[in-house]
Amino acid sequence: MSLSTPRSLSLPLTLARFSSSSPSPDFSHLPGARTPKRSSSSPRNLRIPSPDAARVALNHCVDLVKKHDKASYLATLLMPPKAQPHVFALLAANVEIALTRDKVSSVSTTAMYRLKFWRDTFSAIYKGEGLVPQQPVATALVAFARSSSFDLLDQLAATRQRTIGDRPFNTMQEVYAYGRDSTGALIRLQTQALRHAAGGDEKTTSDEAIDRLAEAHAALTLVRSAGPFTLRRVVLLPEEILVGEGITPNNVVSGKNPEKLQAAVKRLVEMGSSRLDSSRLLRASVPRGERAALWATAAQCEHVVKSAAKAKYDIRSQLLQRPRALMAWRLLGWRMSGGY
Repeated sequence: MSLSTPRSLSLPLTLARFSSSSPSPDFSHLPGARTPKRSSSSPRNLRIPSPDAARVALNHCVDLVKKHDKASYLATLLMPPKAQPHVFALLAANVEIALTRDKVSSVSTTAMYRLKFWRDTFSAIYKGEGLVPQQPVATALVAFARSSSFDLLDQLAATRQRTIGDRPFNTMQEVYAYGRDSTGALIRLQTQALRHAAGGDEKTTSDEAIDRLAEAHAALTLVRSAGPFTLRRVVLLPEEILVGEGITPNNVVSGKNPEKLQAAVKRLVEMGSSRLDSSRLLRASVPRGERAALWATAAQCEHVVKSAAKAKYDIRSQLLQRPRALMAWRLLGWRMSGGY
């Protein structure tokens, strides 16, 4: 699929092409796919990859995001072509960080070392501290994401480090803070990439709109992941919510008091839905050209809210694990309407 579809192309044909089973980006003529020249401010030990190495690295990032974060993959295909390589590099870095738990046999020391690897990698790329590893996502960051914020990337990894060990959240405020520091950081990185591609420099997107959406995502992700985690006898649902309904983590794992658990889950969903609505009320504070950074997160939140209601707030229902049907159409609708 080519991303340079003429504006005159009919809408039905555009939708049909985009919603095909395996759409893929075409980077053959993208300005953003050119390897940047070394500037006088570049770290001395930063080796700029060759165009071929950059393209291989970018293709790896695209495949990684497509496999593990389909909503973000589809949303990025609808972003301005010049921004896409930058955004795919950022999303791939986030996937590598998020998958740490699944890639190691334990969630303690080994996971900490893997996350430290990424923090060191970001320091090498953006601060010139150490050598950049020969790793495709790192190569893509060097080639396409040189203008990204080190602080936000480091925050992504640092937030994961703080939550290693399957420890449950105590309060909703902890859940919201986690969302702001993880999902919020990723959204901000994407808005920066979109702004940079458009030739802008100054920050323009409202922090509050991003924060409310990130908080919604954190709460609703807990709902969607609760069922699979109980199979490992892990409960991350906030103690504040469970106690409020008179149940314990053991009740969640054993399945006892299902009505009370469903009430707790419904409460959590309502809190996440309220945060999503609050973010949308602030839509005007997000420039239209940067709203694409919020599409994937909003679509995921919306899907969990609807799926949980259909499942009657049963965390073990397979409805919560099914991907959203017609995701591509929803994203296209937002691109045309300027919503999220």
